[in-house]
Amino acid sequence: MILNKREKLTVAAIAAMLLLLAGTGFLLLNGRGGNDDDAVQRRANTLTLVRTYVEKEEFDRALSLLENLLIENPDDGEASELLDIVLAAKRARDRIDAGEPVDRTELEEALAAARDAAARIASAADEAWRAASRISTESRRDTRGAAADSAQDAAPSDGDGSAERQPADTTATAAVDGESDRDAVARMEKEQAAREEAERKALEENLAKKNAEIQKRIEEVNRNVAQGKQAAESGSYRSARDSFNRAAAALPEGEDAFNTGKYLEMAESLLGIAEQTDDSTIKTEALSGALEYANEALRADPSSAKAYWLRSRIYDGQGKDDQALADLAEAVRLDGKNYLYVYELGRKQFMRGDFAGARKSFETTTRLAPSFEPAFFNLGLTNRRLGRTDAAIESFRGATRIKKDYTRAYIEIARLLSTKNDLAGSIRNYESALEIEPGNVHALREMAAAYSTRGDFQSAERFFHEALALGSDDGRTNYNMATVQLELGKTAQALDYAKKAVAAEPRNPVFLYTYGLAGERNNMSDVAVQQYARAIAADPKYVKPRINLGIMYLEANRLEDALNQFNAAYTVEKDNFEVNNNLGKVYGLKKDYTRAVEHFARAVSKNPKDITVRENLATAYTSAGLLEKASEAYEAIVKMDSTNWDARYELGKLYIQLGNKTGAKEVLENLIRTKSDYEKAAEVKRLINTLE
Repeated sequence: MILNKREKLTVAAIAAMLLLLAGTGFLLLNGRGGNDDDAVQRRANTLTLVRTYVEKEEFDRALSLLENLLIENPDDGEASELLDIVLAAKRARDRIDAGEPVDRTELEEALAAARDAAARIASAADEAWRAASRISTESRRDTRGAAADSAQDAAPSDGDGSAERQPADTTATAAVDGESDRDAVARMEKEQAAREEAERKALEENLAKKNAEIQKRIEEVNRNVAQGKQAAESGSYRSARDSFNRAAAALPEGEDAFNTGKYLEMAESLLGIAEQTDDSTIKTEALSGALEYANEALRADPSSAKAYWLRSRIYDGQGKDDQALADLAEAVRLDGKNYLYVYELGRKQFMRGDFAGARKSFETTTRLAPSFEPAFFNLGLTNRRLGRTDAAIESFRGATRIKKDYTRAYIEIARLLSTKNDLAGSIRNYESALEIEPGNVHALREMAAAYSTRGDFQSAERFFHEALALGSDDGRTNYNMATVQLELGKTAQALDYAKKAVAAEPRNPVFLYTYGLAGERNNMSDVAVQQYARAIAADPKYVKPRINLGIMYLEANRLEDALNQFNAAYTVEKDNFEVNNNLGKVYGLKKDYTRAVEHFARAVSKNPKDITVRENLATAYTSAGLLEKASEAYEAIVKMDSTNWDARYELGKLYIQLGNKTGAKEVLENLIRTKSDYEKAAEVKRLINTLE
């Protein structure tokens, strides 16, 4: 990375920039992301597009963009979080499209979660970009006043382009504690550069031995190349290009190997200027010059893998994706053991949606460089994208074996184990992440959710508290805390958290529903009715608030209002157990027993083990005059629960009505013999006497 040695950011500016960039979770894995502001802006634009696709339920496009972000920066915790949420929504939608039986509520919650997360993360990214732009602009204004060649100087940089982590941030960068993935890539590039430098020196020494003229040419070329590099490091493109042109003119004829190396040095230096400048004109010219030298290198040596590699990077800068991929593939063909080339090819394949190709490239990289943890991590991302969950877990574990403090990998393992319903394993990996990075809010929130799913609401409460204390005062965390408080019976606290969740996202139907539920649990019927109505308005197909609102109307004997809500829910989910059970109740109260039977029967078919709904069905059969059906219903109940005394009593009465005196006597005598203190014992005895 080329830095302007004459320009330094003030301590305050550095601190402000790091603070603002922390929220983006952005880290360029390959170390060549260009201007920081541009990188942040690209991320913000990408997430905005993801939000649009999610709202349109174009999940494949959204997932592809998110995977691109993650292959660019595996430590982008927000992109990873959003990917998992969008993937859950896509899976629910795919099941619907495939005609599988799906809980509509589950789908709506998944869709709402995806919309919420996409909106939240895109908004945060956009704000971070705007803030970073303001700081960056001010920093450039301050430093350029002291720079002699302001138009040609490199933009101020924090040194490596990575974003520092705030205590409350969830990006698992190692910029603070240990090496990040980017650091590993930098090591790889440094090692390769050292090998190339040694080879170059050896070549030059051999050439110098030929004759004095060659030696003189080498000295002249090296002097001009050195001057050009020095100018490039100071950001002075014109001076660099002049020096490089003099060097090119002095190159000795017939010495292709030497000339190729020098063309590549000059091309790489100009590429560095292009990657650092914020002047679009200079960037264009620098890239053009770099391409010119790279082409000269290839004319001198068409088999130079490095020349193709470098030209691929130049094409990247020019936005020529197809050419960049083709050149990188050629570099790999020519030097298939260079794991830097193979790794970068995998990244490009991933970003283009060629996951099978990316998998092959990353697997090759892990064989070539078994201690290079980014290859294992990105292989994990690729396997996950291919639906190879077990392979993805093993890949992420490979990364942790190399890099023991790889927080991000532990989180990914935890997420995947959660999808396999291995909550204990998931929690262990979240704990590993938190041992390394106690302030990782993603790990705290997700581990809390795992505890909640496990039914350990006390632990869930504790970790949600920690996440909130660290500044994760977002709608979803408050919503999750509200649900946990409801489970713990802490209704007043649940109401407070639900209110905060709704304040953060006033149109989120799930949050509004939870607010209504908390209001209901606090005996605040006005709040409950209002929030249920708002949830319905936000998503008319969301069934849960309609059910709860209908029950409230039913309890208030507002049968028509209740019927309207239940029927509206029924049009969305005809097989919903609660909807059908409550419709049966309303129709029963309206003495429409035919419809009551219809809905109770449907409810029983969805939940055959529910005794209460079977009793409702039996009662409806009786009221409808379907005595044989009623007796069969009670017989099924008694078979399921031999201590259901009321069912025995009703069955005995039905047998009498059906003329089955023997059966009635047997049932009733068995009842009174088994349960002598039955509350209706006197009536049972009276019925028995009538059978004598």
